[in-house]
Amino acid sequence: MVFSLGIILAAFGITLLELSEAGAVAMIYQAAYRNLKPIGYAVAGVTTVMVPTFVLGSYISLIPLDYVLFAASFILFYFAYKLLRSARRGFRRIKKGQEDEKIEGLAVVYTVSVTESVEAALVIISLMPRSYSSSLLGFSAAAVAVIGLAAVLRSQIMRIRLPHLKLVLSALLFSLGTVWLAEVFTNVTDLLIPLLFLAYLGISYVVATRL
Repeated sequence: MVFSLGIILAAFGITLLELSEAGAVAMIYQAAYRNLKPIGYAVAGVTTVMVPTFVLGSYISLIPLDYVLFAASFILFYFAYKLLRSARRGFRRIKKGQEDEKIEGLAVVYTVSVTESVEAALVIISLMPRSYSSSLLGFSAAAVAVIGLAAVLRSQIMRIRLPHLKLVLSALLFSLGTVWLAEVFTNVTDLLIPLLFLAYLGISYVVATRL
């Protein structure tokens, strides 16, 4: 079993990002309802998406790798762009001191958990053909990290701001997408990823905070 650090970090990052958002919503509702129902709804939402993802996602390995890499690279580009836009909006809200939190129905916890899990799952599925075991390890480590953070930072979790995490993850996904797309047409090395990451991180920071 061979593990890829880049895949582990990508799976860990997207899972941490998306499940942290779902976890934060669950914590807000848990404080409001003063029981564990919101946590149960959040777990149910994540399970609804992630169990089928890892059960069925492995069959992607039956598809020729070049086709998968080509499609996966554009999936990563899409989510990298989406994360960059979200980070940019987040930095703007921070500068303006704006908040956007609403307490609605308890079903919102389940809906948010499903939605965030779907976004994570789409990225993880695109990572699986490269290394299923690394994708699973990254997801599992992030899930444990979210649970641990929720337990330790229960009172502070609502204060978490995610623009910086989104910015870093966006740069990582752009880097992986670029390398994978290049691998379809030529032989490249994963050693390019750190250099591309630094370049994309610098560009993304300027876009998110300066433009």
